[in-house]
Amino acid sequence: MRALYLRFCFCWLLILWVPGAFAETENGDSDTQDFKWFFTLYGGPSVQPDLEHTVYFLWEDVDDTYIVVSALAREFWSYKQWFSFEVEGQVGKFFGDEHQWQFNGLLIGRWNKFPWDNYIDTSLAIGDGLSYNTAVSDIEKEDHEDAGKWLNYLLIELTLGLPKYPRWDLVYRIHHRSSIRALIGHGGSNYATLGFKYGF
Repeated sequence: MRALYLRFCFCWLLILWVPGAFAETENGDSDTQDFKWFFTLYGGPSVQPDLEHTVYFLWEDVDDTYIVVSALAREFWSYKQWFSFEVEGQVGKFFGDEHQWQFNGLLIGRWNKFPWDNYIDTSLAIGDGLSYNTAVSDIEKEDHEDAGKWLNYLLIELTLGLPKYPRWDLVYRIHHRSSIRALIGHGGSNYATLGFKYGF
């Protein structure tokens, strides 16, 4: 059921992304790649049991909890076309078995250069920061009975886009909260998400 849900989301994101990408103007604006701001909208289900299993797509269905997140990022430093750093703020809302809000602030490092970029523009990013839930997550409480509202936040992101339309990217994000071995609170959760990114 979870795999079917993800396929459904991916298909809809593709349907929404392609017309927007082809709507770029023909006056050369679409060739401008010096974007410093990025808006990302993404969402997906809770997957467990841990980050390592999430990275390797070894998911387990634990409940019917989902998150939808809007994020605004600003690139503040880059080295040519190779890599860059961003700051990002996020607002998330839970649906299904949980209904709290989530607020995250993080620093992101992004690798931008891949051999196949002329065909599929690709980037890989890792980010880390702080995360606050307005209520204690039941999933995180199952992971640890002393789970709290504050935790460390980690993201791993893959973007894929068409070089001709550089403003738009499809996004796969691992949305992860954890205690960093009890350094910040207790408990943890993982969400496997899909979305889109718009540069401006």
